[in-house]
Amino acid sequence: MPALKELIVIRVEHEYFDGCNSRYYDFVLTEESKKIMQRRGVVMKEKNDNSISLLAEENNFGFFDDDLLQLEFRVKDNQFLLYTEMGELDMFRQYTLRCKSGVNDVEKSLIGMGQKRTAGLFLLEIPLNVNYSKEVVLRFKTKSVKWGYLIMVDGNRKDDLTYHIDGNDDSITFQHPMSIDIPWQFGAKGLLIASSKKIPLKARNNQKMTLFEIDNQRPNHKRVIQKNIDPPVIGDVMTKDISKDMIVRLLYI
Repeated sequence: MPALKELIVIRVEHEYFDGCNSRYYDFVLTEESKKIMQRRGVVMKEKNDNSISLLAEENNFGFFDDDLLQLEFRVKDNQFLLYTEMGELDMFRQYTLRCKSGVNDVEKSLIGMGQKRTAGLFLLEIPLNVNYSKEVVLRFKTKSVKWGYLIMVDGNRKDDLTYHIDGNDDSITFQHPMSIDIPWQFGAKGLLIASSKKIPLKARNNQKMTLFEIDNQRPNHKRVIQKNIDPPVIGDVMTKDISKDMIVRLLYI
């Protein structure tokens, strides 16, 4: 069997995942690009979990300078846009990313091309008259959001009590609680405690929160209600009454 030479490597990096390795995607060749690769004797193979290679036989010239390869970038995770910073992405619009050798910041590199024509999130264009001496890297950035804790209290809560949340270090601070409507419980109210600043999402986070109860008559005295509370989880609480730039965890007391 003839030896194969590697023409181009395309790799995906995502800050959300440990080691930046993301496997929740597919590259799908357009019909025209399939024909080009057949004519040129080029094959596409998965290199590892987050890379693909375009290969040709050693004695094969490979692509011609005027060839343009197009691949649809399709995501396989329905929460992808919840943890990925994509700016003002319009899902009904067609986007193209024309690749260069090296790192391509996906959010900043997408070009709007009118009405949606393909099933992918965007169309990847690889002009073959360019020297790809390095890997083509598609880099996605993690979205930054506020953390919120929605405290569900029963009707017997005393008005002279309030609540406070602390993290296990000073990197995350929280605002005073505010009363909001609970959309799935008609007429019910909850207390939302939000972080002061947005926090970059990560696949794992070692923060643990503590919920305190405070008597308004004695604000310097705090009583621990819950300890070792995990960070909020993407998609756990989804409601139009909570900002799209916030992820929320329910706390029952």
